[in-house]
Amino acid sequence: MMINANHKRADLQAMMIRLWHADFYNQIGLNLEQQLAMQNALIIVLKGELNLELEGRAVHLSEGGVQLCPCGRTFGAKSGSCDLVTAAVFHFSLYHADASYKESIKEITDLGSCTLWEDNMTVCSIENLKAISRKVYRNFHHSQSHKQWRAQLDFQELLYELVAGSGNAGGIDKAQALEMARTYVEEHYGEELTIQRLAEVAEFSPKYFADMFKKAYGHSVMDYVTQVRMAKAKQLMLGSDALLKEIAPLVGYKDEFYFSRKFKKEMGLSPSAYMKERSNRIALYGSTSLLGYLTPLQIIPYAAPLHPKWSSEQYHTLGPDIPVHLDAYRQNHNKEANLEKLAAAKPERIICIQGVEPWEKRRLEQIAPIHELSLETGDWKGELMTLATLLDRKAEAEQWLQSFERNIIRLRLRIIQYMQPPAAVVVRVFHDQLALNNSRAVHEVLYKLLGCETPPNLQEAQPIASLTVDQLAMIKAKHIFVLVRQDSETLAYWKELSSSAAWMSIQAVREGKMHLINSYPWREHSPAAMEQMAEAATELLTGKSPC
Repeated sequence: MMINANHKRADLQAMMIRLWHADFYNQIGLNLEQQLAMQNALIIVLKGELNLELEGRAVHLSEGGVQLCPCGRTFGAKSGSCDLVTAAVFHFSLYHADASYKESIKEITDLGSCTLWEDNMTVCSIENLKAISRKVYRNFHHSQSHKQWRAQLDFQELLYELVAGSGNAGGIDKAQALEMARTYVEEHYGEELTIQRLAEVAEFSPKYFADMFKKAYGHSVMDYVTQVRMAKAKQLMLGSDALLKEIAPLVGYKDEFYFSRKFKKEMGLSPSAYMKERSNRIALYGSTSLLGYLTPLQIIPYAAPLHPKWSSEQYHTLGPDIPVHLDAYRQNHNKEANLEKLAAAKPERIICIQGVEPWEKRRLEQIAPIHELSLETGDWKGELMTLATLLDRKAEAEQWLQSFERNIIRLRLRIIQYMQPPAAVVVRVFHDQLALNNSRAVHEVLYKLLGCETPPNLQEAQPIASLTVDQLAMIKAKHIFVLVRQDSETLAYWKELSSSAAWMSIQAVREGKMHLINSYPWREHSPAAMEQMAEAATELLTGKSPC
C-alpha cells in the first residue's frame, strides 16, 4: 500500500485526513465479500494471514501487512486457513490544502498520482501498530464526542507511524517477498523461469522459497508459472492471428511441440482443438447478465463485461478463457472505452441488452451485426431459445431447459420433504434504507418455482418503496433473505442495524432464519442465475446442500 519516504515535506504539510469509519475483526476464517470502497480503505493485518483481492489483483498479507484500496475500487478478503485472524479496516478521505489560498481544500481521489502512496509495506513495530489501531477503533466508537475527536488524531498518528516506518524498514517480510515473486512471474512469463531465479527475486534460498510459496498459495511455484503461461497462451490463441510456433516462445516455451503437449496436459485438449472449439467471436455488451444466457448454450464469448465484484463467479471461472474484458464497473462512464475495445476486437456478432442509447446502437452496428436481448419482459426461456436459434445452439438450449426443469422438481421436493413451503421475503439494505426486493427473478424462483408462500402481509407493504424495521416485522415472513449492498457506507449502517433491539426482535431473526445473500445470483435475471438462485434458496431454507 504505502508510503513513500522520498516525498517532499511540503506535500505532507498540505495533507489533511478525515477518518469516516473504523472496523475491527477478530475471528477464525475471516471472509469479507467483495465491496466497493466509498472512501479510501486502509486494511491492516494485526494477527494471522489474509488474502486480499483488489480489483482482481491478489495480494497476500501476513502479520503487520498494510494495504490501501483507493476510493471507487473494490476489495475483498479471505483468510487462507482456519486460524484466528485479527484485522482492522479504516475508511478515510485525504485532502490537499493549497497554501496560497486559505480556503482552497480539495479531496485527493487519485492516490496513484499522490507521492504519499506506494503499493504495500510492512511496518517494523507490529506491537505499536496493534496498539494504535485498537486505540483508533475504540475511540472512534466511543459514546463521548471528545473521544471520537481523539480518534481522528489517533488515525493521523497511525499514518505518521506508517510514513516514518517506511523510510527505515529493515527489508520486506515473507509475504511481500512471495508477492514480488508472483508479480515477477506475471511480468516475465515469456522468459526462462526457474525456482532458482524466482528465489533470487524473493531473496530466499530455493528450497525455503519453494516451501513457503506452496504453504502460502496451496500450489507449487512452477505450477503457478504454468498457470500464468497457459492463461496468456489462451488469450493469444483467441485474441490474435499469431501462429502456434509464434505463441510458444511468447509464453516461455522454445519448443512448440513441448508447448502443445503441456497445453493438452493442462487443458485437456490440444491447442488446435481448443482454438477450433472456441472459434466463435461473439461479443457481449452492456450487462454481465448476458453471460447467463451464453453459458447454457455452452458458449464462452470472445469479449464480455467482467468485474471481480459485480460478476465475481464469471470473472473467476470464465475470465481466463475470455480474451477481451470490457469494463463492467460504472459502464455509463466507460462506454467510449468499451466501444473502442470492442471495435479493436473485431467480433463476428454482438449480443447487447435491449434499450441501449441510439448513438451506442449505431456504433455497435458499425462494428458487427447485433442481437438485442430483453432482460425486462421476464420471458427468459423465450429469449434463450431465440438466441439459441440465432447461434445454431437450439439442441443445447433444449437440453439445458430439460435439465433445469428436472432440477427444479428435485429442489421443490426437497423443500416439501423438509418443511411445509415457508413464507419468505427478500429485502435489500442500501445506504441507510431497507426495501423489498420482489424482482421478477426473485418472485419467479421463490414463489412460482420453489412454491414458497407469499407472506400474508406482503401485499400491504408491497407498494412501499422502502421499509422500516417495524414494517418488516409486520410482514411476518418465516424466512428473510437479506441482500446488503457491499459498500463501506451501507456496511456501516448494516452493522448498526443488525445489532439493534428492533432488528433482533423480528421473529425470523430470533429463530435464526435470516439469511445473508449475495448480489449474484439474486439480482440477476438470466437462465444460469435462475438455476443458481433456486439452488442457493433451497440450501438456505432447508439448511442442507441441494446436491
